[in-house]
Amino acid sequence: MLGARWRAEAQLARELGAVEAAQTLERCAAQLEACERERELEALTLEQAVAESGYSYSALQKLVASGAVENVGTKGRPRIPRCTLPRKPGHGVARPAGEPDLVALVRAGAGSRTT
Repeated sequence: MLGARWRAEAQLARELGAVEAAQTLERCAAQLEACERERELEALTLEQAVAESGYSYSALQKLVASGAVENVGTKGRPRIPRCTLPRKPGHGVARPAGEPDLVALVRAGAGSRTT
């Protein structure tokens, strides 16, 4: 998504004669796309998969055991590729570690200001 936007901006920059800027944007887009591919192929532990999928540990265990979800780990240490991870409807993507839960902060009133 962002990589495609940067590539479009690179094309425009090239058309306007800003060749170096276009090359920089294309390099950045390629790096971003490589990171996205690597992230999608990352093999998650069941604990990590629980946080991202919205499914319980035991539900994921059953899906792996039945073969409904690919196991790229070993029998005693299953791993699920992020790109094949089932997502429970309505479950958002997990926040990266260290990121604040903005919804919880707003609900708690931490984001309100007084004038």
